[in-house]
Amino acid sequence: MSAREEVTIFDLVKTLTELPGPVGHEDAVQDWLAAHWGRFAQEVRRTRVDNVLARVGGSGRRLLILGHADEICLLVKSVTDGGFLHLAPYYADTLGHAPRWFMPASQPALVLTAGGHVEGIIATASGHVVGGRNSKKEQLEWNDLFVDLGVRSRAEVEDLGVHPGCRVIWNPPTRRLGKRGIVGKAMDDRVALAIATLAGERLTGRDDLPYEVWLASTIQEENGLIGASSLVDELSFDLCINLEVGLTGDIPGPDERDFPARLGAGPTLVYKDNSCHYSRRLTDRLVALARERGIPVQQAIFQNFGSDGAEMIRRGVETALLAYPTRYTHSAIELVDEDDLMACVELIVAFATTAADR
Repeated sequence: MSAREEVTIFDLVKTLTELPGPVGHEDAVQDWLAAHWGRFAQEVRRTRVDNVLARVGGSGRRLLILGHADEICLLVKSVTDGGFLHLAPYYADTLGHAPRWFMPASQPALVLTAGGHVEGIIATASGHVVGGRNSKKEQLEWNDLFVDLGVRSRAEVEDLGVHPGCRVIWNPPTRRLGKRGIVGKAMDDRVALAIATLAGERLTGRDDLPYEVWLASTIQEENGLIGASSLVDELSFDLCINLEVGLTGDIPGPDERDFPARLGAGPTLVYKDNSCHYSRRLTDRLVALARERGIPVQQAIFQNFGSDGAEMIRRGVETALLAYPTRYTHSAIELVDEDDLMACVELIVAFATTAADR
């Protein structure tokens, strides 16, 4: 593929979401981005902690288009004599059991090792063997969940290179759903990286960029915005558009008064979440530009949510949060709408080619 040949947004989303890139083991995603961005970017950098930065072009104030590489995961906690893997979550657990929103059981699994990947299933006792006191449990404890690799002993597990500390992800394929839907794992936040990639390709070689445009992919967002906290130690930025999943209330269950955004109604510009208040001036500029260009856009505040953008603001970078509506976040069936994704691309390209003093 030539540097100027553009792949489709679905192709990018499928490729990026199907890469394994759990918290702390984002190598495959960062390798792919460094190679692909290198096809069109003027410069690609990898930092000491493995954030990836790419200069697209232009001159003037530095504009950063930001997403994160990591996906949520489990970790091997221990191995039984029979070869089953017991699990712990990627975050600091205070409950002793999986929260209601985290449902890994009955999913295909991939265990990441230093030497490669091992397939399995995330399982729990089910069907006819569940009875007595176990049938009365209201929720699964972590020790009720395990990975079955189809082996018979601890020794076989060790021969595969699997040990405590290995990351485990659910691993379904990414596919189309309906006319515009795309469903699968890791839409949080690989779709952001697909959007950034497509926007970067469209901005490359243009002589009307009033900004010096950069793309970035960070590590370890899901466990505390770790990678983003050091980005400005590598390079200073003036403005940042942080790309993330967007919360929707258009399914049975959530209260639409709390989550008014909808799938297919355009990107969501977020004024506040649990981590910070985003730049009102920059957010309002993006809303006004979207309406001027006929790009559908929604406005919201998010609950139970945070993003790398908070770290950028802490480090002095004016930042807006641009979210693509996503159903079933932090699950194996995250669902996005292709029209929303392309609207994000259009808005980023419009902003990056519009002078600030317009």
